[in-house]
Amino acid sequence: MKNKLSLLSLLLAVIILLASCNINVKVDDVNGGDVNVNINTTPGNATESTTPEQTTPEVTTPPEVTTPPESGENPPAEPQTTLTHVSIVLEGNSAAEITAANDLKYYLSLKGVDVDTPNGFPITLLVNENLKDDAFRVTSVIDEDAGDYSLLIEGGNGRGILYGVYQFLEKYANVRFFTPELEVCEPGDVTFPAGTLIDHTPVLALRQTDWYNWISDSSKYAWAAKNGVNLMSGWRQSWDEEFGGSLTYAPSMFVHTIGKLAELDSPSPTLIANPCLTDENIYQTVLKNVRTVLAQNPDARILSVSQNDNNNYCKCENCEAIAAEEGSPAGTLLRFVNRIANDIAADYPNVTIDTLAYRYTQKPPKITKPAPNVCIRLCSISCHFTHPLTKSSCSVCSAFCDALKGWSEICENIYIWDYTTNYSYYLATFPNFHVLRENMKLFADHNVKGVYEQGNASGPSGEFGELRAYLISKLLMNPYMSKSEYDAHMDEFLAAYYGDGWEYIRKYIDAHTRYANLSTGGMGIYNYPFGVLSKDALKGSADTFNSWWDAAEAAAGDRLEYVQRSRWQLRYLLLYVYPDKTEAEALVAAVEANGTKWSERFPKLLWYVYQYDLLSQSPDKWFTDPSK
Repeated sequence: MKNKLSLLSLLLAVIILLASCNINVKVDDVNGGDVNVNINTTPGNATESTTPEQTTPEVTTPPEVTTPPESGENPPAEPQTTLTHVSIVLEGNSAAEITAANDLKYYLSLKGVDVDTPNGFPITLLVNENLKDDAFRVTSVIDEDAGDYSLLIEGGNGRGILYGVYQFLEKYANVRFFTPELEVCEPGDVTFPAGTLIDHTPVLALRQTDWYNWISDSSKYAWAAKNGVNLMSGWRQSWDEEFGGSLTYAPSMFVHTIGKLAELDSPSPTLIANPCLTDENIYQTVLKNVRTVLAQNPDARILSVSQNDNNNYCKCENCEAIAAEEGSPAGTLLRFVNRIANDIAADYPNVTIDTLAYRYTQKPPKITKPAPNVCIRLCSISCHFTHPLTKSSCSVCSAFCDALKGWSEICENIYIWDYTTNYSYYLATFPNFHVLRENMKLFADHNVKGVYEQGNASGPSGEFGELRAYLISKLLMNPYMSKSEYDAHMDEFLAAYYGDGWEYIRKYIDAHTRYANLSTGGMGIYNYPFGVLSKDALKGSADTFNSWWDAAEAAAGDRLEYVQRSRWQLRYLLLYVYPDKTEAEALVAAVEANGTKWSERFPKLLWYVYQYDLLSQSPDKWFTDPSK
């Protein structure tokens, strides 16, 4: 026994000596086994890939000998909590807070968490007035020594608490709110560490998209709240406080309001020529009606005093003199709007007067700056949307970017009205997925406070409307999202929505993106659908495109309906190059039975399509009456 101990001591001494000479030692079995020594002559601490793995021998070490810890030893694991039983505590009783608590219980129960335990893990929901509106923070306390465990979800208002709950569920419970009818709750534990888990103040105060505004029930508002959207349609009243309410425009005062406010005599006051903005009678009439609307709607926070939807503006001597002095007709409008804003400021300090920088008022004025309670809503209507707005070779996009830069230098409250579909061809593929993220970042970089991403609000999409709505909602909450995160959101949606064949649909999207990137031109919101993908290119790709959709359908499982509906876009485009009456009749029947609209102007095909047998021809012919 003594001999063995002496031998052991000698071996340990040799090991320590060799280690100081950069020698790797592997001891397989000190007690009677072999000792394998590999000498590494590489300078410094580098090791060759052939060096045997170093292990710690399992021996009884004499008391006077200690083994120092390895330099690469991992620090102690961060404490984690896995929810099994919870008790949810509400500090307030607003409708939004109650919804937040109920939804938290519901989704945690789907994860197998017991949500009715009186002494369970405490989760507290409360409004923290120190946070900004719509901001939220989620904090976890895990103190094992003191036995202190809790989760706090705070919001700057009711919407903030809702957002905090839904973001916690997304990040730590793997719940996704893809569409109003498709949510996914993946299996697995709800586990999180100690500390601040989420702390987010939205960059954009207004986060608006109307892609689901065609839905008649409240599911669209639930989807909006779950994804951070706080306005769908400014033309309608705020949605219920149950979903946190929305940013509140005064009723019927969202846009193109000057005709109504000025009491212009017209059955279509939003389309009539704009009034003279240097006429004192016009001003007093508008001011009177602004005050009346605000008095009748004390909850309103924004009211629009904005030009009508045309280019017919007053060119009298007084208006033209101001426009010349300011270098833009926007100067005439802004002086008028500033005066309204100043006149109502004392009585309505929480109200912002919104106006447009739209078409002839896009260019900012040289002299007049917006009042502090004025918001400029800059519209990108003239731009191309199949390449980024920052594309310098595009004259219309460059003009918009110049206007954005100019307005951002003189205005603290800028909203953007942006466009995300082709309003003349709802069913045609609109390749803009590669520009949405870049454009949103552009807006945020220029101090924009709100974005309205207008889409197809008239009916369910036969293209990629659901995907686009989801990605837009993510960008509105995080306009600085990385490309990798954006792509991950897209792929996650495609997999959940279209089933196992989703990658074929991603190939279709990417192919159209490549065509858009290769195009020297661009597509606006009313352009012919072959602006970037030519008919010849479609003919050359038709077999490939069809094979992708065939494969997606074959693997769709219970998502087949979604795949087939989104395939309508390809079927529609192919009818332009291969007219086929039987295929056209089948497509038209499916589209119109679903309530999907053809365009902004033509929700349904009209009688003459059938009377003149136009379905045997290209869809070019479907929307023009041959008798006229």
